[in-house]
Amino acid sequence: MSRSLTRTWATVAAALSALVLTAPGAPAADAPTSPLAANWDEQPQTKITTGVTLTRYTERVPENRTLGRVLNLVEIDPTASALTLESVVGPADGLPETVADQLAGVSTVAARHPYAGVNGGLFDGEPAHPDLVLPAGADGTTLAHKGVSVTDGVLHSSSCWMNGAGSNGVVLQYGIPYITKLRTDMKLTTASGATVRIDDVNRDPGRSRGCARDAEDTAVPDQKALYTDPDEIVLFTDDYGIPVPKPGIDPRITTDDDPGFEVVLDAHGVVTDAREGRGGRTAAEQVHVPDGGRILQGVGTGADWLRTHLTRDDHVSVDQKLHDVTLDRDIPLDASVDVVGSFHQLLRTNRVPAELPDSCNGRVTGADGTTSICTDSRTALGTNTKGHPVFITLAGQLQDSPSTTHEDGDSLRAFARLLESAELALVDVLNLDGGGSTTLITGTTAQTPPTDRGKDPAGPKYVHRRVADSVYTGVGGYGMYAR
Repeated sequence: MSRSLTRTWATVAAALSALVLTAPGAPAADAPTSPLAANWDEQPQTKITTGVTLTRYTERVPENRTLGRVLNLVEIDPTASALTLESVVGPADGLPETVADQLAGVSTVAARHPYAGVNGGLFDGEPAHPDLVLPAGADGTTLAHKGVSVTDGVLHSSSCWMNGAGSNGVVLQYGIPYITKLRTDMKLTTASGATVRIDDVNRDPGRSRGCARDAEDTAVPDQKALYTDPDEIVLFTDDYGIPVPKPGIDPRITTDDDPGFEVVLDAHGVVTDAREGRGGRTAAEQVHVPDGGRILQGVGTGADWLRTHLTRDDHVSVDQKLHDVTLDRDIPLDASVDVVGSFHQLLRTNRVPAELPDSCNGRVTGADGTTSICTDSRTALGTNTKGHPVFITLAGQLQDSPSTTHEDGDSLRAFARLLESAELALVDVLNLDGGGSTTLITGTTAQTPPTDRGKDPAGPKYVHRRVADSVYTGVGGYGMYAR
C-alpha cells in the first residue's frame, strides 16, 4: 500500500471516527419524539450468529392501514466474529435470480451458507429476445444493472452519467460499506497504441436502460428511462452467463438494429475471432463468452473502429477504472472490491439529504377509503455509530401462506425520516432496490413477505422477485497487513 493511499485511508478513518463521536445515539431528554419512538415497538432481539443480530420493530398503530408495517435491522459486528460483507450476482450476471437462490449459490458447503442477506442494486428486466436461448430454470427475462455493479473486482455495469458527476453506490471492501459517488471509465488499447473508449459492460449496444451512461446517450421520447446511442462498443465478461445479444432486441428503437461487428478475446487478451455481425450468423446460433475470455460488440462508428483496428491474433488490453468522486481517487478493481449501485442516499451523517425526492411507485387508497398511502417496500444498507454495517427493510407482515400477501412500505423521504430516528443510531444509509424486490433472508428463512405475482399457474400465488444481485454477511473475515 502506497504512502499516499495510506494517508487517504487515514483521512477517511479520521472522518469516520469523528462521525462516530458526533452522530446521535439515544435522543436527548428535551429532543422531539422521533418517528420510531412515536409509533413503533421494538421486539426482542434475535441472535443469528455471533456478531449478527436481527432487531425488529412493529408499527403500534397503523397509519391509515389495516395492518402495521415491520422494520427489520440486521446489525453486523465484524469485531465479534470472522464475518464477510460481500455482494453476489448468481451464476449468470444477465439473469435475475431470487435472493435465496443467490445466497444458496455462495457455497455448496452448508456450514458456509450466508448468515443474512438482502436484495441489492437497482436493475431493469425485460423479456428475452425470442431468438435468445436461456439456461434451464430461467424465467424468460434478462436484466441490466442501473449504475455500477462489481463483484470480486469484476465490473458488470458502468456508472450512470449524471452530467459527469457519477452515480451513488456502496463500495464493499474488507467488511466495510463505504457510500460515495462513483464514476467508471473504460478504454481499449491495441498493441500499436490505438485507443478507444468502451461504453459499457454486459448490455445491448445501441441502447441503455435506467440511466444515461455518457454524454452521447439520448433519452427516447415517451419512454421511461430508455436511452440510445448509435455508436457504441460494449464489453461482455465471462460471467455474463447467457448468449451475447443479437441485433434488434428492442422494437421501440432502431439504434440496436445494426448487425455491427464482434471480437472475441481469450484470457490473455488475444483476438481469437473478429467477425461481421453480432450474436451469431443465424437466428439459431448462440454465442457465449469463452471461459476466462471476453467479447466486444460494436455498432455504428464503434463497429467501424473494431473492424479497422482488430484482426485475428492481435493483442489488446482493457483498462477499467472505478473513480471515487467524493475523495477524487481511483479504487483499484481487485478481488477485494464489490460495488452495489443506487440512485439515492437516504442518510448522510444521520441527516436526510435535502435533494432526496419523496418518490413512490405504489399508491393505493388507505383504510379511510379516501386518502392514498404509499406501499413501496424498502431495502437499504448503511452503517451505525459503532461503525457496524446494517441491513434494513421496511415491509408488510409475513403471511401464513403464499396465497396471500401484505405489501407495504412508505415513500422515500418518509422511510428516510424513520431511519433518521436517533434510537437507530444510523449514520450513512443508501437506498437499494425496493417494491417487490425487497427481500431479507436470515439463514434460509425469509423475513419479508413475497409480493410479486407468481408466473407458474401450478405454483404459489405470491413469490419473492428475482433480482440482479444481493448483499450478504457470511463466514470469512479479513486479515490485517503485516507491518
